[in-house]
Amino acid sequence: MENGGDRVKLVKAGKHQVVFVVKGPIYLVCISCNEEPFESLKGQLELIYGQMILILTKSINRSFEKNPKFDMTHLLGGTDDVFSSLIHSFSWNPATFLHAYTCLPLAYATRQAAGAILQDVADSGVLFAILMCKHKVISLVGAQKASLHPDDILLLSNFVMSSESFRTSESFSPICLPRYNPLAFLHAYVHFLDVDTYLMLLTTSSDAFYHLKDCRIRIETVLLKSNILSEVQRSLLDGGIQVEDLHVAPLPRSGPSPHQVQQILQTDSPERPREPFVGIGGPAGLWHFIYRSIYLDQYVSTEFSAPLNNHQQQKRLYRAYLRLYISMHDKGIGPYKTQFKRDENYVLLCWVTQDFELYAAFDPLADKAEAIKTCNRVCQWLKDVENEMFLHGASPFSW
Repeated sequence: MENGGDRVKLVKAGKHQVVFVVKGPIYLVCISCNEEPFESLKGQLELIYGQMILILTKSINRSFEKNPKFDMTHLLGGTDDVFSSLIHSFSWNPATFLHAYTCLPLAYATRQAAGAILQDVADSGVLFAILMCKHKVISLVGAQKASLHPDDILLLSNFVMSSESFRTSESFSPICLPRYNPLAFLHAYVHFLDVDTYLMLLTTSSDAFYHLKDCRIRIETVLLKSNILSEVQRSLLDGGIQVEDLHVAPLPRSGPSPHQVQQILQTDSPERPREPFVGIGGPAGLWHFIYRSIYLDQYVSTEFSAPLNNHQQQKRLYRAYLRLYISMHDKGIGPYKTQFKRDENYVLLCWVTQDFELYAAFDPLADKAEAIKTCNRVCQWLKDVENEMFLHGASPFSW
């Protein structure tokens, strides 16, 4: 792989790609026949390495420096499910390529109440307090000047959700956040409040178990008394947002958010009479979208529904989004960009601005001008309901 300073990164053989990522003494290799972009496969290997660092810290490199034949298999014992879950997420979870996290839809007052009690414990020596439902954030707070990268949230939630031991009892485990500090162990107190909802309290102290246990009891008491957990379950049962939700009458419009500038995607053709157009769902309509707030590093994605009913169709669209994302973020392309693509499967429209990114999939018969109108409507709708979809109030993450 390495000779005279040259390093092999990619080998192509027919339909197969072999991608290499070297991290000191650790070599990561991926073989793919799905025509995924090189940058995508490289990013997946980076996340796998990050998951390993979360468990071991980057100090594992010193073990290889002392003994090049060192076998770290025993250190990763029992983590097969963790890595399998992460690899599976590469086919369905937009967070793996957007480098953003998603929130569980909740009323603004409910999320604020959850954040208030988390802030109380963060002020008592907790580095990060994170309340999640499956892979979605309910609320999170950090100590002053402490910031949490979305990739760390992804890897941490994957570690917790795929480890059965966390579900059976409260746990206090050493972990590393590779984006926060790849060389240092933190300690994570993890407790499932119900089958889907869990609390993570992170600290630098190795003897803080009982303090964090007391913090958890305080938090759980408030969450139960204020019916926050029941609201979380109600949102979970609602099944996420659907493209049909755009039919709902809009809420009273407020002014633009501090991070959001009013922008309209313009059509490139004059208006002309057309047959009636079904803008949402149905023939020639919107099938799916992903919206990423650049300032918040959060995204919103609709659930899959007809006609994207089976896993094969969903994975095909996911990979199409991934290729579109990679092409839109090629170096050398300007900051204000759009793409419109049509094939036998769907129409894809991408719109990237300094404030947000929108990726939308339409019926392959969709008209370009009408698709653009629908994208503008999506952006307006999200502005109207942003307090329910996004976590506000946390310090902007900086890395």
